[in-house]
Amino acid sequence: MLLVPLLLAGCGTSSSGSPGRLRVVADFYPVQFLAQRVGGDRVSVADLTPPGTEPHELAVDAKGAGALADANVVFYLGAGFQPDVQKAVGELPRSVRRTDLLSVPGVNLLPAPSVLGREALAGGKDPHVWLDPLRMRAMAAAVAGAYERADPEHADGYRDNLARLQRDLDRLHSDLRADLTGCAQTSIVTSHAAFGYFARRYGLRQIPIAGLSPDAEPDAKTLATISRQARKAGVHTVYFEEALPPKLADTVAAEIGARVDLLAALEFDPTRALGAGQDYLTVMRGNGRRLHSGLECR
Repeated sequence: MLLVPLLLAGCGTSSSGSPGRLRVVADFYPVQFLAQRVGGDRVSVADLTPPGTEPHELAVDAKGAGALADANVVFYLGAGFQPDVQKAVGELPRSVRRTDLLSVPGVNLLPAPSVLGREALAGGKDPHVWLDPLRMRAMAAAVAGAYERADPEHADGYRDNLARLQRDLDRLHSDLRADLTGCAQTSIVTSHAAFGYFARRYGLRQIPIAGLSPDAEPDAKTLATISRQARKAGVHTVYFEEALPPKLADTVAAEIGARVDLLAALEFDPTRALGAGQDYLTVMRGNGRRLHSGLECR
């Protein structure tokens, strides 16, 4: 059995404001990644989610409230993803430009699997849009539009940054599609029900063991059901998400004689665990390589 170290670090980094730059707030790592890549050196981005904090359970503290009060532009996921953040954003003055990236064209929310329970968005939708590179592409365009409206003098620079990022996301999509073509297996058993968008995009089927919360462990009957499904699907690898202990995946893996590997849900800043140079793009490619191996793709 192959055990992959957990990424135990928390989410996000923050930057203090710099003269002449837009002061930007993002609610957690994937949004921070988009805000920084599109903004480049014209922005100073603060991440609301402190290291070690579960993004879905974030409460805006005094530091976060101060960052929001000082912001020119705010990017966040709405629809109840982080209720405390959404409430704080709604109370900001009209002069602060704010963009709910779940509401932009091209995101198109999917129904949430039942195991998400209270972690599902308003209307029973799945929040994990950032694990689909093409939805990230659509959100990146909305980020660029907000920057252009807030700082029209530098609109060309934002558009250039957007074009570079979208090319990177297009290449990532192409690489993932190539990695996940001709697979002997198409079912992925995960300890985190985060991969619905990813699975839909690349022709896979997600079999989640539990919901989002690390303490929401399924009972013995549910574990037995998951094990039967995994065995029937011929699964040889069980994946655990980087923020959760591998205990749940280990249990199912032992039951069906499978190995365990990592599948990162990217709710946390990967540089804190993997070092400089790791970002959304490199970690998603790592996901693709591990799935290529675990699903026995050509």
